Amino acid sequence: MSGYLKRIFPIFLAVTLFATVIMLCCVRKGENKIQMTAGISNSNSNSNENSGEVLYDPNANPQTKSKNHVFHKGEMRGIWIPYFNLSDGNIPMSEEQFKKHFDEIIRTSKEHGINTLFVHVRSHCDAAYPSEIFPFANVFTGNSDITPDYDPLEYMIKAAHKAGLEFHAWLNPFRVISDAEKIALSANSPCYRWLHDDNLSNDRNLIECNGGLYLNPSKPEARSLIIRGVRELVNNYDIDGIHLDDYFYMFTESEYDSEDYNEYLSTLDDSSNALPLIQWRCTNINILISGIYAVVKNADDSTLFGISPQGNMENDINMGADVYSWCSLYGYVDYIAPQIYTNSDNPLLPYEDTVEEWKNIITNDRIKLYIGLALYKAGSEDDNGTWLNSDDIISRQIEYARSSNTDGFILYSWEYLNNEQTSAEVTNIENIINNI
Repeated sequence: MSGYLKRIFPIFLAVTLFATVIMLCCVRKGENKIQMTAGISNSNSNSNENSGEVLYDPNANPQTKSKNHVFHKGEMRGIWIPYFNLSDGNIPMSEEQFKKHFDEIIRTSKEHGINTLFVHVRSHCDAAYPSEIFPFANVFTGNSDITPDYDPLEYMIKAAHKAGLEFHAWLNPFRVISDAEKIALSANSPCYRWLHDDNLSNDRNLIECNGGLYLNPSKPEARSLIIRGVRELVNNYDIDGIHLDDYFYMFTESEYDSEDYNEYLSTLDDSSNALPLIQWRCTNINILISGIYAVVKNADDSTLFGISPQGNMENDINMGADVYSWCSLYGYVDYIAPQIYTNSDNPLLPYEDTVEEWKNIITNDRIKLYIGLALYKAGSEDDNGTWLNSDDIISRQIEYARSSNTDGFILYSWEYLNNEQTSAEVTNIENIINNI
């Protein structure tokens, strides 16, 4: 952690807590717009959920009592399975092809000692299951306007649990269209009208940035859409956890949300009390994160909720990800899994020092720390070729994480478990996993 962040951390935490309470009151203005703009039913919702505000009630009876959770014992040994790994290269896939492919994902993961799957079920404001909210992910059919006659998510969960593996549903909360993947926006998307209806587009629920399209974190309607999607998952599926990655604010420039920030300033009686832009963004994200936590726990308090932010804490804050609050306060996450995708030779974020920094900011003993590791870099020329210096970098990182009493690790990603580039490293990882 830089000296600057160390100095501002206590102040930042206090201000963010105060600001969150204030903004929870302010966002209620937009709570009546949801049904019109997103076309989502308001049945069974908490009274404040329409504004993106959902409060955790520890005394509430969870709506779902019959979950058959599978939780690992001891060390977390996870693997990320991104959406493009869910296809075997044949699109569209038949039900038989998909099931055969996912069975291979399970078999390969278990053979390498993995006990937890983090499966991408929403990558672009879509769904890997029949949803009443989102269009079907086109990784299965090649066309998000087509829904297959089977439920991939239901099969994945049952197959994983049958194999004794934990299943976490991995979501990109804000990404709608990525320029890199050239994924088109389906007319069935709740975002379609926000983009194409002149009246609704003025609500600024979407932000265009760097060729992509993202939900606007400052807008109650956008946050509510994300929260409702999580609620649909935890109420309808026997998942063991909800998992977010590092997509929060996708820009640092003020031009993209200056109109929203100025709107916030206009609500204040005294502008001298205004949150600086970065803290305002963090507060917007914190409202969402606490809302997701509440929805998850109110449905089934044994279901886990965790986030995998970037390993660089300064980058996280600049993206609106208030990792300091998440790691110290109750009501945000059950675990944090920073993506520490650097090795010991990295001059800015040496691996060992970065692990210790993350350990030090976790002051809530309920929160577990899992280390995200860059299996994909093993044997590559990334980071000035430093990953070529040894074929046991990841295995030594696992050993260090164990010696530092972290709670486990997650590898990115599944396709590198059987890959010529990473084969030597994977063999060493297996030896480490088996030598617990």
